[in-house]
Amino acid sequence: NGTRVEDNERDTRAYAGYLENRFEIGNLSFTPGLRLEHIENDRRNALTGAEGDADLSEWLPSLGMSYSFSEQVQLFAGVHRGFAPPRNEDLIDNSGLSTDVDAEESLNLELGVRAQPSAGTSIDITLFRNDFDNQISVGSIAGGSTPLAEGEALYQGVEVTAYVGADAIADLRWVPYAQMAYTWLPTADIESNFRRVDTGALIPGAESGNRLPYAPEHLLTARAGARSQSGIDVHVELVLVDDQYADFANTESAPQNGNGQLGEISSYHIWNVAVNWHVPGMPLTVFATVKNVADEDYIVDRTRGILTAPPRLVQGGFEVRF
Repeated sequence: NGTRVEDNERDTRAYAGYLENRFEIGNLSFTPGLRLEHIENDRRNALTGAEGDADLSEWLPSLGMSYSFSEQVQLFAGVHRGFAPPRNEDLIDNSGLSTDVDAEESLNLELGVRAQPSAGTSIDITLFRNDFDNQISVGSIAGGSTPLAEGEALYQGVEVTAYVGADAIADLRWVPYAQMAYTWLPTADIESNFRRVDTGALIPGAESGNRLPYAPEHLLTARAGARSQSGIDVHVELVLVDDQYADFANTESAPQNGNGQLGEISSYHIWNVAVNWHVPGMPLTVFATVKNVADEDYIVDRTRGILTAPPRLVQGGFEVRF
């Protein structure tokens, strides 16, 4: 009917600073660090005049270490405190009152090896563990259903990146190459029952032992292409995402006549193509890309009801570096 029902001004100012130092003892190096995050939030309801503010500060320690067995092989490890603040609109309601939403906090560990067996080849293998004391789960707004919730969560897995190319072969007019990034996430567990932020009530299905929603077990991006001496780079890319749950209860079959929020999101893969030309002697790159070449139609999100992926997208442009 043309009546304005919401008019908000939300202001967020974020400040961060860190201090770290790298110590080296022979082939061993370690880097302790300390970071400070400070966030100031303000929200004003222009319809009622209600306003509120909330500030948040957090100290984040970290420690990174590496050991070089040789110039080609390094072992590395790290531990740091993870932090992500709640969103302005979740922290301050439309009446200007602060909501008791805690920041996301986690302890993040990694252990890996980085190797360059020969010229033009490299591989990184990393074990990771992200242990959330508190994870914020943004609920759906479709039909006023799943509210904002908090709980404990654990993610564990392996990341692998690799590159192989004919860079070491001289006088090649075109240098072929292939690279990939793969993540295996066997563990994405709810560690404690997630509860509503506003009432403290349990979220249906958010039980310890279930797999967290939107946490596919396998992710792969693989690329094959070639670079020319004249600065042209052409490649084809495959992006693969494994199936994933859309709700805490790990519902597999979508109910008929539902709102689209429940049901497993099936795995999907898409192909992308790109051409880049770094113009010789100039700080200029001209590019053209085609994403989702086959114009695949698939579901990527159910938080607010079924959201499908973007259709085929063709882009072209240029980049100038000063």
